[in-house]
Amino acid sequence: MKLKYFIMISVSVLMVVLMINSGLCQMGGPMRDDMGRRFGENFTAGDMMGIGQTLRQDAGIQGMGFMHSGACLYGQYITFDVDNKSGAIINYGIAGVEIFDSIAVDGFKYDSTQVIGAMTTIADTGGTTFIQIHDNPAAVINVFSSEDYTVNFDLADGTTVSEEENIVKIEVEGSDIVVYIISASEDTVDILVDNGLISITSPADSSVVVRAVPVNMRGQGLDNVHGMFAREVAGNRVGAEVCLGAGGSLSVVNYAEEMHVELRSMTQEMIQLRVNCTDPEGRIMAFNLDNTSLVLQERDRIGIHYDGTPMACVNDPELVFNATTATCWISQQTREQAQIMMYIPEFSEHTIDIVVESDEAAEVPTTPETTETTETPDTKVPGFAALIAVLGLVLSGYVSKKLKK
Repeated sequence: MKLKYFIMISVSVLMVVLMINSGLCQMGGPMRDDMGRRFGENFTAGDMMGIGQTLRQDAGIQGMGFMHSGACLYGQYITFDVDNKSGAIINYGIAGVEIFDSIAVDGFKYDSTQVIGAMTTIADTGGTTFIQIHDNPAAVINVFSSEDYTVNFDLADGTTVSEEENIVKIEVEGSDIVVYIISASEDTVDILVDNGLISITSPADSSVVVRAVPVNMRGQGLDNVHGMFAREVAGNRVGAEVCLGAGGSLSVVNYAEEMHVELRSMTQEMIQLRVNCTDPEGRIMAFNLDNTSLVLQERDRIGIHYDGTPMACVNDPELVFNATTATCWISQQTREQAQIMMYIPEFSEHTIDIVVESDEAAEVPTTPETTETTETPDTKVPGFAALIAVLGLVLSGYVSKKLKK
């Protein structure tokens, strides 16, 4: 009899756990308007980050990627709400610091919010305008429309603003977070800054990009480097930004529509990526490494192989931004974190290997030409969370098909 009651209680508890986690918090898939709740005005970005860290830890989530509960999205670096009536982003925070009270596009007719890994996409009903939010150290937001559009940024309290050409720089009082709003348009754009509200009117087929100095690189004296990178984004010279993190997590931001990045393999000695672009013009790429699969010993360092050949990197990052030949720059402050900037002079397809090198090694083996494609290591999601993750991927495929119709 005791065994019977024990089994009944265990099953009941399991059902409650499954209902709580499948109904209130998910990884990936479309967001449901009736699921969870939106928090009140007194609920801060710091509060959301604290809740998100607890939820992610309880589910065994490592690295980049959004969990969502109702209107709230919790990433490793980013938290925000989505207004399910207007599609506006509310209470947008980076590392628990609120940057924007809201981000909204004029005339935006909200259709859906789709969460896939480290990227959330908010789309309109006409399929002409979308907002992509990336959970990565640079906290990238990409707003794009095939029509002329105006996007409004309502700044949080304690922020200060400066403007230079098509770039707005935002700093936060009491924080070392620096954020850039960049208009990646060849045409002149209208930027209006008035009493905490930034309005940017951009022409059709152009992007407005939000990008922070990567929060995992703060205090390393790289603000000037990322200021230069912002100017390159504004000049449409940046192809993509790749962030590689814990648990095999990956975030790819395509600044150029023609650019495609594929992760081919990830081991303790090497991370291999394949990059291709239909536009033959040279592009700048950025890489951010934070607790990846690479294992470095005390005298080891990060190296780059370009199409199987070891690449000599420069000490001055400005040489990358002014380069006409293949050039790279690496800032490696710790064995777990590194920032890489690279210029690729021409396309169609290239292989980039991020490798572990020893200061004592005379040679570093080049990439074998017959390297097989391997899947990205799975994020550790135990039990019910794995089930929900699978269901999320199924739903993602279903919704993607519907959006393409």
